[in-house]
Amino acid sequence: MIWLLTCEHYSNGLPLKYAEVFVDAVDVLESHRGYDLRVAPMFIRLEPLFDESIHYRYSRLLIEPNRSLSHKHLFSPFTTGFSASEKADLISNYYQPYRKRIEEFIGSYIDQGVFHISVHSFTPKHGNQNRETPVGLKFDSSKSQERNLAVIWKKMLMDIDPSINVRFNYPYRGAADGFTTYLRKCFPKNYIGFELEIRNDQILDLRSSIYQSLANLRGVLE
Repeated sequence: MIWLLTCEHYSNGLPLKYAEVFVDAVDVLESHRGYDLRVAPMFIRLEPLFDESIHYRYSRLLIEPNRSLSHKHLFSPFTTGFSASEKADLISNYYQPYRKRIEEFIGSYIDQGVFHISVHSFTPKHGNQNRETPVGLKFDSSKSQERNLAVIWKKMLMDIDPSINVRFNYPYRGAADGFTTYLRKCFPKNYIGFELEIRNDQILDLRSSIYQSLANLRGVLE
């Protein structure tokens, strides 16, 4: 089985041609709205375990690579007012190349089976909601293979550190609109997709435990 690691919200970078649009939005770009805070160190820590790792170079405020083309939040408040041709440029030059690269990689190895983890971070507080749980494993609960692996992975994590609380399909539903949801439809067989969600105030401290749990899981899946 081929292991693939991706990160759709790795960076808050912008192409130079669009920098002027965000000239007064530095604070927003540097917040969770601009990218997943502290996710890059986790991605870098996990990379050695995977056969391929790919991350998106730009801020989700440019265009959201983890949403379908029909999603209402594909474009951010900074780009939703763009003309049709400007939006088409974002789709063809910044959205599609990233997603097509990953889709083509999976297609090349799907006969061997592909285990895909998309790594994200989330905020400790969302509106009035306090998010106490530090780790969420998001998957399609209707797929028995993903459901069974989630149980194994959670156990491995808690064996390494019993103090780590892990919840399934948290803080969002695993089958909601997202890149892994799209990929499951493209590859109904031999594709396993998880979104790994880690609270951004604990992500640095959890790197070693997450790494070891995935190293152990890889031993099970080989």
